[in-house]
Amino acid sequence: MQAVIMAGGFGTRLRPLTNNMPKPMVPVVNKPMLEHLFSLLKNHNITDYIMLLYYQPEIIKKHFGDGSKFGVNLRYITPDRDYGTAGAVKLSEEFIKDDFLVISGDVLTNFNLSDFYNFHKDRDSVATISLYSHENPLQYGIILTNNNNEIVRFLEKPSSSEVFSDTINTGIYYFNKKVFNYIPEGENFDFSKDLFPSLLDNKIKIFGFNSKGYWRDVGTLEEYINSNLDVLNNKLGYINFEKSGSNLIGGAANIEFGAVIENSIIGNNVTVEKGAEIKNSVIWDNVTVKAKSKVLFDVVGQNCTIEENTRINDFVFIGDNCHIGKNVFVSSSIKIWDRKKIDNNSKVTRSLIQEDTFFDELFTDSRITGLSNLQINPEFGAKLGAVYGASVGMNKQVLVGRDIDDISNMIKRSITSGILSAGVNVSDLQVIPIPILRQELKNGGGAGGIFVRKSPFDKGTTDIIFLDKDGKDLSSSKTKGIERLFFSEEYQRANYVDVGTLRFPERTNVKYKEHFLSCLDVDAIKKKKFKIVLDYSFGIASTIFPNILGEFNCETVSLSAHLDKDKITRDADEFKKAYDNFSFVVKSLGFDLGFMIDAGGEKLWLATNEGRVFDDDRFLIIVAKLYLMTTPGVKKIAVPVQASREIDLVAAEYGTEVIRVKDSHYSMMSACVDKEVKFAGGTRRGVFFPEFLYATDGMFSIAKILEMSAKINMSIEEVDKIIPKLHRKKLNLNCTREEKGRIMRRVMEDTMQFRQQLIDGVKIFLNDTDTVLCIPDKARDLVHLNVESDSGEKAEKILEEYRQKIKSIIS
Repeated sequence: MQAVIMAGGFGTRLRPLTNNMPKPMVPVVNKPMLEHLFSLLKNHNITDYIMLLYYQPEIIKKHFGDGSKFGVNLRYITPDRDYGTAGAVKLSEEFIKDDFLVISGDVLTNFNLSDFYNFHKDRDSVATISLYSHENPLQYGIILTNNNNEIVRFLEKPSSSEVFSDTINTGIYYFNKKVFNYIPEGENFDFSKDLFPSLLDNKIKIFGFNSKGYWRDVGTLEEYINSNLDVLNNKLGYINFEKSGSNLIGGAANIEFGAVIENSIIGNNVTVEKGAEIKNSVIWDNVTVKAKSKVLFDVVGQNCTIEENTRINDFVFIGDNCHIGKNVFVSSSIKIWDRKKIDNNSKVTRSLIQEDTFFDELFTDSRITGLSNLQINPEFGAKLGAVYGASVGMNKQVLVGRDIDDISNMIKRSITSGILSAGVNVSDLQVIPIPILRQELKNGGGAGGIFVRKSPFDKGTTDIIFLDKDGKDLSSSKTKGIERLFFSEEYQRANYVDVGTLRFPERTNVKYKEHFLSCLDVDAIKKKKFKIVLDYSFGIASTIFPNILGEFNCETVSLSAHLDKDKITRDADEFKKAYDNFSFVVKSLGFDLGFMIDAGGEKLWLATNEGRVFDDDRFLIIVAKLYLMTTPGVKKIAVPVQASREIDLVAAEYGTEVIRVKDSHYSMMSACVDKEVKFAGGTRRGVFFPEFLYATDGMFSIAKILEMSAKINMSIEEVDKIIPKLHRKKLNLNCTREEKGRIMRRVMEDTMQFRQQLIDGVKIFLNDTDTVLCIPDKARDLVHLNVESDSGEKAEKILEEYRQKIKSIIS
């Protein structure tokens, strides 16, 4: 039997432990993880290996040679570039004889690979995946199977809202050699993203084997220390070592009388002096811990010295060749990079690395959000800018912009400095609404863009939004590339003669206005002579939109129409007060319409002349109805899966197809790539008119609603009355992060008799009139339950039924 071992990972999340060695060589109970994998494979008569290398390959080759010393046969393949998981395995095709195993070199498990193989052979399968039920599936690919163990759905590393199961892909596969027919040569090709969908498209069944036992992907520092302690406590019986009491003591170690060591792993040639305490820790080779020092639930890299009377609290990870002085205190959850020297009597309360990171993961979609001037500070901004610049490439140009907040200005400038240091030119649009920044990129203004703003939801946080060269949100593949560079710090700055140039372009607003007006029937708006109320929420639109409104012959009353950096973020109470005041003014004046635009210039609230402000769902339906009434021949519109079925009823009147997508800005922008999609809208006050811009623009949305209203010669209230109304009931149910996957899997399994839509969460079609949507929240520990029916009483009854169902799953 043959195995292909994936051993090319960078181990970025394990730094500083992987600064000087590839991830599969990191020691577990004083031996490289790969050695333990060899032991497992040999237990199942698998001794012929093809090992795929990439990062620091010479270290692995030097240690294992041809494998004879370890009782195995080894061949090495080092790809010249990143081919993806399946693409890299394709390189081994010439050495593969028959069915073969693919397994990661940095996994610790005791799965029964023989049972797995027999399952694979019994089904004559081209591809079989080892599955495992995991309490926190977010870091892994998740899988859904049917009653025949056939895989029906999978998703690689989902967001919280995408979790539909707690069954994960362990990254352990059995393949028939025929699988190579479906992997293109010389291309970047991934198992989960490319190969498996391709097999299913070709009606080739993929099977899932539910593995039992121990499995741990040693992908983070916490996972690393916990896996060591698990092995120390005999959770993997095939890993043999000799314990001394509750510890593993390496060769030539000098443990002085009076030293206290509990439940720890001590490497070779380690000295622990009298009075020192080491508990629940992993100490690598050639370390000295001097008298009266304490090491508590930590990892210490090789060749380190910890001087007398020093205390190192829990979850501290120390790189190689560090010297920590006397009487030092190191706080919990700290990383100390290689070759750091900490002076006597120091108190270390933050990580000591090349630069501060503070983040485990940078991106949420295409946005980085962090505490203003703490997580997101000038040093962070400069580094982020340099990393982003390196990812864009020298001599390219990027656009930057910001809102009116002082912190935004500071961070934008620090990011700009970093970008320039990478040899990338910067065009600074200064204070500008994000839709105009998108428009400039769409018109070919740069290779990408960054917008910095105060969070609209939290006054103490800052958002950094990344845009691609076409003005759309940056894709997840590109954000992951930036994140990898940021944490690995494997990027270069430009030579001093190649530093980028900073410029401040003119006429941006003029070009925006020209394009804006060209996409409207201005005469129709002028003839109507609308009377409108506009609430600018103290945002940037108040500096731009009045100049455009002058073309529409409208009588306008403006609210919150000056810039105020202290008011651009509103909490729930502040928003409600402004919202009530806005609708009261519209009603009191008896004006035709009222519009409240958010401070960023993207979202919109619409009020009628009676002061009525529509909820999120109804707002979307009304704008869609207006668009279809005034735009003949629309083939497709796009809305998120959460949108009411009322929109399907409206679209059916016009023979228009409704495309359902995930509830994210990026997903809706991606839907607009289809030239037949003429309108898209979300359930959070943003609508898209792709012929103008494939992103939300509150200012253009106001003008477009005025144009459509003028053409139909009906009030918004009258439009609302002719739209069908369904009954919606919504409920949020608290749960732990770990419970989300189990809830989704159980709900899906329990409703397999109904049609299901698995775009975001699971939408269940109970019949022609009743639907249930269960979707995990992206950020909070809860799941959303949305029920829609043609009867309010029935909707209430269904909501209670599914509330009880989810409660029983949690309990």
